[in-house]
Amino acid sequence: MRVLYLVYWGACDPLGQALVIPACIRLAQLGVRLTLVTFEKPADLAQRDVVAELARKLQRDGISWTPLPYHKRPQLMAKPWDVLRGVGRGLAERLNGKIDVVHGRTFLGGVMGLVTARLLRARLIFHNEGFYPDEQVDGGVWRRGSLVHRTARAIEDGLYRRADGIIALSRRARTEISGRSGGAAPIIVVPSAVDLTRFRTSPANQYRDSGRLRLVYLGAIGLRYLFHEAVRFAIVALQEVGDVHLRVMTRTDPVAVREVLDETGLRPRYWSLTSLPHSDVPDELAKHDAGLSFLTRGISEHGCSPTKIGEYWASGLPVVTEERVGVVVRDHTEPAYREAVFQLRNLLSDPDTRDRCRRAAERHYGLEEACQRQVRLYTELMSG
Repeated sequence: MRVLYLVYWGACDPLGQALVIPACIRLAQLGVRLTLVTFEKPADLAQRDVVAELARKLQRDGISWTPLPYHKRPQLMAKPWDVLRGVGRGLAERLNGKIDVVHGRTFLGGVMGLVTARLLRARLIFHNEGFYPDEQVDGGVWRRGSLVHRTARAIEDGLYRRADGIIALSRRARTEISGRSGGAAPIIVVPSAVDLTRFRTSPANQYRDSGRLRLVYLGAIGLRYLFHEAVRFAIVALQEVGDVHLRVMTRTDPVAVREVLDETGLRPRYWSLTSLPHSDVPDELAKHDAGLSFLTRGISEHGCSPTKIGEYWASGLPVVTEERVGVVVRDHTEPAYREAVFQLRNLLSDPDTRDRCRRAAERHYGLEEACQRQVRLYTELMSG
């Protein structure tokens, strides 16, 4: 079968490197003839050697890749223009042979996919990467009930109703989508799967051996990602433990990151900031004891599956509650943070915690099972 894979991320972005590229390679290895269309930021496209090497890598795996430029301005026309470019590229791919399935990943990838699939008379899979309109509300970008929010929700509901198959990130997301789709299309759950072969757990219990708590924050800052609260947690941990270091790994503007760190009062000796290529992330995570992930609460929370969780667990780092592989911060208060630090110290004193985290990653975030589910969905749609 031939699949056109449209995603409104960049293959050179951290999310593209973590989620899209490994999944596409594995799908190709499972027999899918795959054409990948992504949207790359200008700074990434400017690294021509990196782009050329990635193109060669994908070609070796039988994947045809078209990187399109991502536009942020002009503000009102940037995204409609990108959608038109994506649809145009999809239609052009018809010249290379019949397309059986259009796989639209992300909200705008789904919009491109819907138009393209209808014009090509192909099956459509909408790969829901969270409830985008509600993410914008929970992140403070849009006002709930505003015209833009209502319009985006209507488009999202239209994607659910018109898709031939739907991929959700979590069981809670599947329940929500089922109620909004009318139940006509099959819905499978595929979390943000991680290539576990790239991650390793440290054999040493660094916290127990040294008494120093090494925390790491991985990923974006701002909108739904509560970096300010993560830093506050690190400050409380410093008060309780006495020796803490917070490592921040992000591509967010370093000036904005430092402003938050300065505002919270965490002194420079207790934190460090870096931006690493995704290939270096596994080795860096293995040097730490626990990962931080703070999100706003709201509808969008039900539909997300943060990539960092799987990567933390794959590296043996406890992070969130489940199977004794982390702790939950009940609310953003100092007493709640102190209780969470107490629980975290108990976890880190347990010699089996790292192995439990790794097993949790294998159980919930494994790439192989995720891709097998998608191939089964492709096959189901092709068989009618």
